[in-house]
Amino acid sequence: MGAAGNAGGRRVEAHEGSIPAQEILEAKAGFAEPDWFPAALKELDTGLLFLAGSPGTGRRTAALNLLFQHSSGSMDLRALDSDVDLPSWRPTQAEARGYLVYGLLAKRPLTSPVIANLLDRLTEVHARMVILLPDDPELARTLSRELHITPVRCRPPQPGAVFDARLRSAVPNPAERDRLLARLEPGMLDELLAPDLVPSQVVELVEAVSRAGDTGPGFTDLRDRLSFLAAGEAPELIKQLRDDSDGLAFLLAACVFEGLDHRIVQEEAERLLLLADGSLDSLLPESGSSDGERGPATSGPRPNPKFLLRRSLDELLRMVRADCAPTEIRTASGYLYSVEPVRFTRHRQAEEVLRHVWRQYGHLSSLLADWMGRVSGNERELAEPAGRVLGMAAGWGGGRRALSHISKLANSDSATTRAIAAYALSMAAADPILASEVKHRLRGWSYSAGPQLRSTVAHVCGTDFGASRPDRAIRLLRSAYRGRDGEEAAVGVKVRGSLCALSGAGRQPTVVRRLAEWVDTGGREAELALWTFPQLLWEPAWLQEQLVGVSEFTEKIIELVHRVLNDDEHFEATRSALLNWCRMAYGYEQQTTAVETLLTALAQGMARGELRLFVEIDRYDAEELAGRHIARHALDRWRNGESPEHGSATPHGGPHDH
Repeated sequence: MGAAGNAGGRRVEAHEGSIPAQEILEAKAGFAEPDWFPAALKELDTGLLFLAGSPGTGRRTAALNLLFQHSSGSMDLRALDSDVDLPSWRPTQAEARGYLVYGLLAKRPLTSPVIANLLDRLTEVHARMVILLPDDPELARTLSRELHITPVRCRPPQPGAVFDARLRSAVPNPAERDRLLARLEPGMLDELLAPDLVPSQVVELVEAVSRAGDTGPGFTDLRDRLSFLAAGEAPELIKQLRDDSDGLAFLLAACVFEGLDHRIVQEEAERLLLLADGSLDSLLPESGSSDGERGPATSGPRPNPKFLLRRSLDELLRMVRADCAPTEIRTASGYLYSVEPVRFTRHRQAEEVLRHVWRQYGHLSSLLADWMGRVSGNERELAEPAGRVLGMAAGWGGGRRALSHISKLANSDSATTRAIAAYALSMAAADPILASEVKHRLRGWSYSAGPQLRSTVAHVCGTDFGASRPDRAIRLLRSAYRGRDGEEAAVGVKVRGSLCALSGAGRQPTVVRRLAEWVDTGGREAELALWTFPQLLWEPAWLQEQLVGVSEFTEKIIELVHRVLNDDEHFEATRSALLNWCRMAYGYEQQTTAVETLLTALAQGMARGELRLFVEIDRYDAEELAGRHIARHALDRWRNGESPEHGSATPHGGPHDH
């Protein structure tokens, strides 16, 4: 969506903490091993490898494959952010076999003794480390001169090799691959696979080819859609629209809000024109003499800026090289609505246009920042694209005050404005240089006396920033939470929502582990854990997997369920979620096993909360309910004054030991 992409459909890369298995598997899929890979694998025998390369060259993908292969296929890999202090860092997870450092912004310079100590610590836990570096010849010379370290340069494989490997992975069937390739115009693939194409660009080409089925788009316009050809067109687009304020405003609005309904894009373009107050017009209409005194009226008619039929939608779209996509049905809270989203013909055109504007036209970038900071309306629909563009712009502009505008938004009384700041900070943290400042600000704000900054912190933790740094996000959420009374209620809702968002982003192990710790501490942390956990029960897949296969989380989940059932404030929410478990599990073996495992464990205690739940299950109207026989059996024993059974999953089933 817009320059920032569609946040909902992207995989978030881990920057701190455990690297999800899915990310490792995706790095392995279709990996084209470059020529330097065997030498780098051998260099990793020393324990430490510096890997240098430009963005898009496949540094991270290659690093994950190096760590995976060197550890004989271990999925216990962890990420460290660019501001990690390596001189004082120590491994904290004994089972981790590899560490990936995302850039290097050392707080203290690396020295030979520091490197030696680092290697000793890695050797003690049988782990290896890969440090990603930019393709900076001066940095490479410094490392060689002062530390006698020669970074391995990440030179990507030939584009054709990357294309073949990725296509084989994306389309395993050879006949289907041949059919897709046959649809290409003769010579087009050779033309597109230019020698300077980097792997990330080849991946985009593979995706475009592999996703085009029988009903998909043809390939005659493929060249017009690929994002890696967008940078050259941005200056041309701006030049073409210099003297057309309507077209320029529509272009910029489409860049920020690409993917939203054309009515919204037009409304935002009009708002930008009003805010610009004539500064987007390259020529001013003559209204008098040149010395500013009242002079004779200009001859001939002048364009009326208030004319309501200045440009048709089709004309504006054609001018900015965009289209209105077919109608899409989207969902909001409790209802559906239709949109006709505006999309540029070329992928990532929006980002390239905005990058060009930000770097080449400083005064215009200030106007755009002000415009996006004042966006109104639906928080999710408008605030996210505006915030993500502001976050990218912080990296384009740079300097000591790169985040100053965003920081002002973060302390706003408006929830929408704070949401814009949250998305902006999350996006800015993707820049290794800005990430350190973002974390510094969030840490300070999480202890703020007022609720506004803490609300922004909580929101940031539920975005990609938190998903890529889950342990840090949970620490920030714990600091930001001050209960649910008065003006703290809104902050509390954000904190709970972000914990749920982290869980939904695949960070369930981190979230459940922390909730299980908090529930035993008492005070605000226990209150937050009990308030949050019933919400997690509505996304049961991962929780049920842990119940079916005994893991470190099995007992934690059972204990958390027990605690929320026996808390009067949270019983109703928990009861509703667990009844939904029983209803949805009926007829499905794995889900039924999970429900029966949980109910059997709860039956062994039969405290007041369990008793109330089992009565609800027994009396539930629907006949098709998994686990009802366990509830009835437990109730019969309780009514007869018998002690709870231990170790028996069901009166008719085998044992389930917990």
